[in-house]
Amino acid sequence: MEKDTTRILARKGAKVTGIDFSEKLTELARREETKEKLGICYHVLDATDLEEFSNNHFDLVTCFMSLQDIENYRKATSEVARVLKNWGRFVFSVPHPCFETIIEDGNRVSATRRYFGAVKYTIQWKMERLVKPFRTTSFHRTLTDYFDALSESRLFVSRLIEPRPTQEGLQKHPKLRAVLVTPQSMIIESIRCTGNR
Repeated sequence: MEKDTTRILARKGAKVTGIDFSEKLTELARREETKEKLGICYHVLDATDLEEFSNNHFDLVTCFMSLQDIENYRKATSEVARVLKNWGRFVFSVPHPCFETIIEDGNRVSATRRYFGAVKYTIQWKMERLVKPFRTTSFHRTLTDYFDALSESRLFVSRLIEPRPTQEGLQKHPKLRAVLVTPQSMIIESIRCTGNR
Protein backbone atom coordinates (compact mmCIF):
# COMPACT_ATOMS: atom_id res chain seq x y z
CA MET A 1 0.00 0.00 0.00
CA GLU A 2 3.00 2.33 0.42
CA LYS A 3 2.90 3.10 -3.31
CA ASP A 4 -0.90 3.46 -3.44
CA THR A 5 -1.78 6.45 -5.63
CA THR A 6 -4.15 7.84 -3.01
CA ARG A 7 -1.37 7.97 -0.42
CA ILE A 8 1.14 9.50 -2.84
CA LEU A 9 -1.32 12.31 -3.65
CA ALA A 10 -2.23 12.86 0.01
CA ARG A 11 1.46 13.17 0.96
CA LYS A 12 1.74 15.91 -1.67
CA GLY A 13 -1.03 17.88 0.04
CA ALA A 14 -4.18 16.75 -1.81
CA LYS A 15 -7.43 16.09 0.03
CA VAL A 16 -8.09 12.55 -1.19
CA THR A 17 -11.08 10.21 -1.52
CA GLY A 18 -10.35 6.64 -2.61
CA ILE A 19 -12.83 4.22 -4.17
CA ASP A 20 -12.64 0.54 -5.09
CA PHE A 21 -15.31 -2.09 -5.67
CA SER A 22 -13.27 -4.63 -3.63
CA GLU A 23 -14.15 -4.69 0.06
CA LYS A 24 -10.86 -6.49 0.85
CA LEU A 25 -8.66 -3.94 -0.91
CA THR A 26 -10.61 -1.09 0.65
CA GLU A 27 -10.14 -2.62 4.10
CA LEU A 28 -6.37 -2.94 3.49
CA ALA A 29 -6.27 0.73 2.45
CA ARG A 30 -8.19 1.73 5.59
CA ARG A 31 -5.68 -0.20 7.72
CA GLU A 32 -2.83 1.76 6.12
CA GLU A 33 -4.73 4.96 6.92
CA THR A 34 -4.91 3.99 10.61
CA LYS A 35 -1.11 3.44 10.63
CA GLU A 36 -0.31 6.73 8.91
CA LYS A 37 -3.18 9.20 9.04
CA LEU A 38 -3.28 11.27 5.85
CA GLY A 39 -6.97 12.21 5.97
CA ILE A 40 -8.01 9.82 3.17
CA CYS A 41 -11.62 8.64 3.13
CA TYR A 42 -12.13 5.26 1.42
CA HIS A 43 -15.42 4.03 -0.10
CA VAL A 44 -16.50 0.67 -1.52
CA LEU A 45 -18.14 1.73 -4.80
CA ASP A 46 -18.43 0.63 -8.40
CA ALA A 47 -16.79 3.14 -10.76
CA THR A 48 -19.90 3.02 -12.96
CA ASP A 49 -22.08 4.35 -10.12
CA LEU A 50 -20.49 7.02 -7.93
CA GLU A 51 -23.84 7.73 -6.25
CA GLU A 52 -22.29 8.97 -3.00
CA PHE A 53 -20.84 12.02 -4.74
CA SER A 54 -22.71 15.02 -6.06
CA ASN A 55 -22.23 16.58 -9.48
CA ASN A 56 -19.22 18.92 -9.78
CA HIS A 57 -17.60 17.48 -6.65
CA PHE A 58 -13.92 16.86 -7.47
CA ASP A 59 -11.10 18.92 -9.03
CA LEU A 60 -9.21 15.79 -10.15
CA VAL A 61 -10.06 12.14 -10.71
CA THR A 62 -7.33 9.56 -11.29
CA CYS A 63 -7.57 5.96 -12.39
CA PHE A 64 -4.27 4.09 -12.27
CA MET A 65 -4.09 0.98 -14.50
CA SER A 66 -7.70 -0.05 -13.93
CA LEU A 67 -9.98 1.48 -16.59
CA GLN A 68 -9.03 -1.43 -18.87
CA ASP A 69 -10.53 -3.81 -16.26
CA ILE A 70 -13.92 -2.07 -16.14
CA GLU A 71 -16.35 -3.67 -18.59
CA ASN A 72 -18.64 -0.64 -18.89
CA TYR A 73 -15.81 1.87 -19.23
CA ARG A 74 -18.07 4.35 -21.03
CA LYS A 75 -20.42 4.52 -18.03
CA ALA A 76 -17.42 4.84 -15.68
CA THR A 77 -16.09 7.69 -17.83
CA SER A 78 -19.50 9.34 -17.79
CA GLU A 79 -19.58 9.13 -13.97
CA VAL A 80 -16.12 10.68 -13.78
CA ALA A 81 -17.35 13.58 -15.91
CA ARG A 82 -20.42 13.99 -13.70
CA VAL A 83 -18.46 14.24 -10.43
CA LEU A 84 -15.75 16.51 -11.90
CA LYS A 85 -15.99 20.27 -11.60
CA ASN A 86 -15.95 22.25 -14.82
CA TRP A 87 -12.30 22.45 -15.95
CA GLY A 88 -11.51 19.55 -13.62
CA ARG A 89 -9.05 16.92 -14.83
CA PHE A 90 -9.35 13.18 -15.37
CA VAL A 91 -5.92 11.51 -15.51
CA PHE A 92 -5.72 7.78 -16.15
CA SER A 93 -3.25 5.16 -17.26
CA VAL A 94 -3.94 1.96 -19.19
CA PRO A 95 -1.79 -0.64 -20.95
CA HIS A 96 -0.81 0.82 -24.31
CA PRO A 97 -3.43 -0.66 -26.66
CA CYS A 98 -1.04 -0.69 -29.63
CA PHE A 99 1.49 -2.94 -27.87
CA GLU A 100 -0.62 -4.83 -25.36
CA THR A 101 -0.39 -8.62 -25.11
CA ILE A 102 -3.88 -10.12 -25.34
CA ILE A 103 -4.76 -13.61 -24.10
CA GLU A 104 -7.11 -15.09 -26.71
CA ASP A 105 -8.25 -18.73 -26.55
CA GLY A 106 -5.38 -19.40 -24.14
CA ASN A 107 -2.78 -17.96 -26.51
CA ARG A 108 -0.78 -14.76 -26.10
CA VAL A 109 -1.44 -12.47 -29.07
CA SER A 110 0.27 -9.15 -29.68
CA ALA A 111 -2.10 -6.24 -30.20
CA THR A 112 -0.06 -5.38 -33.28
CA ARG A 113 -1.57 -8.54 -34.83
CA ARG A 114 -5.08 -8.12 -33.37
CA TYR A 115 -5.65 -4.42 -32.70
CA PHE A 116 -9.18 -3.61 -33.90
CA GLY A 117 -12.18 -4.87 -31.98
CA ALA A 118 -12.71 -5.19 -28.24
CA VAL A 119 -11.40 -8.38 -26.67
CA LYS A 120 -12.25 -9.63 -23.17
CA TYR A 121 -9.51 -11.80 -21.68
CA THR A 122 -8.24 -13.26 -18.41
CA ILE A 123 -4.90 -12.40 -16.84
CA GLN A 124 -3.25 -14.91 -14.51
CA TRP A 125 -1.10 -13.22 -11.83
CA LYS A 126 1.64 -15.57 -10.53
CA MET A 127 4.53 -13.39 -9.33
CA GLU A 128 6.81 -14.66 -6.54
CA ARG A 129 5.82 -11.81 -4.23
CA LEU A 130 2.15 -12.92 -4.18
CA VAL A 131 0.87 -15.07 -1.32
CA LYS A 132 -1.26 -16.95 -3.83
CA PRO A 133 -1.96 -16.55 -7.56
CA PHE A 134 -5.16 -14.87 -8.73
CA ARG A 135 -6.96 -13.93 -11.96
CA THR A 136 -8.45 -10.72 -13.26
CA THR A 137 -10.49 -9.89 -16.33
CA SER A 138 -9.30 -7.21 -18.71
CA PHE A 139 -10.53 -5.67 -21.95
CA HIS A 140 -8.43 -4.72 -24.95
CA ARG A 141 -9.74 -1.51 -26.52
CA THR A 142 -8.43 0.79 -29.22
CA LEU A 143 -7.27 4.37 -28.77
CA THR A 144 -10.43 5.41 -30.61
CA ASP A 145 -12.57 3.57 -28.03
CA TYR A 146 -10.99 5.50 -25.15
CA PHE A 147 -11.03 8.85 -26.97
CA ASP A 148 -14.68 8.40 -28.02
CA ALA A 149 -15.70 7.63 -24.42
CA LEU A 150 -13.96 10.80 -23.25
CA SER A 151 -15.47 12.93 -26.02
CA GLU A 152 -19.01 11.62 -25.35
CA SER A 153 -18.63 12.80 -21.75
CA ARG A 154 -17.21 16.21 -22.77
CA LEU A 155 -13.77 15.28 -21.48
CA PHE A 156 -11.21 16.66 -23.90
CA VAL A 157 -7.70 15.25 -24.11
CA SER A 158 -5.06 17.78 -23.12
CA ARG A 159 -2.06 15.44 -22.94
CA LEU A 160 -0.95 11.92 -23.78
CA ILE A 161 2.28 10.44 -22.38
CA GLU A 162 3.94 7.14 -23.29
CA PRO A 163 6.23 6.69 -20.26
CA ARG A 164 9.75 5.30 -20.49
CA PRO A 165 11.76 3.96 -17.56
CA THR A 166 14.30 6.23 -15.90
CA GLN A 167 17.94 5.19 -15.49
CA GLU A 168 17.22 4.59 -11.81
CA GLY A 169 14.26 2.40 -12.73
CA LEU A 170 16.36 0.39 -15.21
CA GLN A 171 19.00 -0.23 -12.55
CA LYS A 172 16.39 -1.57 -10.13
CA HIS A 173 14.42 -3.50 -12.77
CA PRO A 174 16.60 -4.47 -15.77
CA LYS A 175 13.66 -6.24 -17.49
CA LEU A 176 12.22 -2.78 -18.18
CA ARG A 177 14.74 -2.39 -21.03
CA ALA A 178 12.09 -3.83 -23.37
CA VAL A 179 9.95 -0.77 -22.64
CA LEU A 180 12.66 1.45 -24.13
CA VAL A 181 11.67 0.11 -27.56
CA THR A 182 7.86 0.04 -27.28
CA PRO A 183 5.75 1.64 -24.54
CA GLN A 184 4.07 -0.67 -22.05
CA SER A 185 1.45 1.88 -21.00
CA MET A 186 0.08 5.33 -21.69
CA ILE A 187 -1.18 8.15 -19.50
CA ILE A 188 -3.99 10.40 -20.69
CA GLU A 189 -5.01 13.70 -19.15
CA SER A 190 -8.40 15.08 -20.10
CA ILE A 191 -10.30 18.17 -19.00
CA ARG A 192 -14.04 18.48 -18.41
CA CYS A 193 -15.28 21.40 -20.44
CA THR A 194 -18.94 22.31 -20.34
CA GLY A 195 -18.61 25.98 -21.21
CA ASN A 196 -17.07 29.11 -19.71
CA ARG A 197 -14.74 29.06 -16.73
